Amino acid sequence: MTDKELPQVNAPLGPIKRESHFPTGIYFRDFNDAAEVNSHLLEAVLAERAADETGISRSNVSKLGGWHSQTDLHRKPAFADFSARLLATVTDIGTSLRYDPAYEIAIDNMWAIMNPPGSYNRAHIHPNTLWSGVYYIQVPQESGRIVFTDPRSQALTAPAMFDPSQPRTPESWSEVFFDPRPGRMILFPNWLYHEVAANMSELIGLAGERVILSFNLFQRRRK
Repeated sequence: MTDKELPQVNAPLGPIKRESHFPTGIYFRDFNDAAEVNSHLLEAVLAERAADETGISRSNVSKLGGWHSQTDLHRKPAFADFSARLLATVTDIGTSLRYDPAYEIAIDNMWAIMNPPGSYNRAHIHPNTLWSGVYYIQVPQESGRIVFTDPRSQALTAPAMFDPSQPRTPESWSEVFFDPRPGRMILFPNWLYHEVAANMSELIGLAGERVILSFNLFQRRRK
């Protein structure tokens, strides 16, 4: 007997129930005083680049002009206010997730990235930490959004076919995009694959560069 030969179901089957497990939480916060904060941070980042024009190479593609600072910005006075805001934000997240109060959130490292038009950041994760994130200081139009990829690689082995005439439900997304916004902090699990699209801004000079801070945080036992 084929599927088409099966009888039509007329019996009451009861409601379909659903549970969702193993969620991937992506958090974000928009600073109310972003203009003032970003003016100070941009000045601090420019000072870092002036002192170290070469920087280091990580997910940025330095041959395309992307600049990556050293990773100790959280230890510098110019970034102290931002570091305090970051710690407060992730501590609040940890409280909502019922983290062990015997441990505190700490910043592992923090760095700045400046991407001129044409540059981007390759797909990557942040190993050996707990939370990672980005904060947007300067964001020209069309300067590239951050892309998160479904971490369940097994889900890619036999994807379903969805109705092309309707928007897909969040449960069926394979990628999630966040447009950059000045003053926005985005936090995500360290193991979540992400990349940043190319900066397609048409502005010239500093005005066309996407400027961000990025960071990693972990738990450590309170002393």
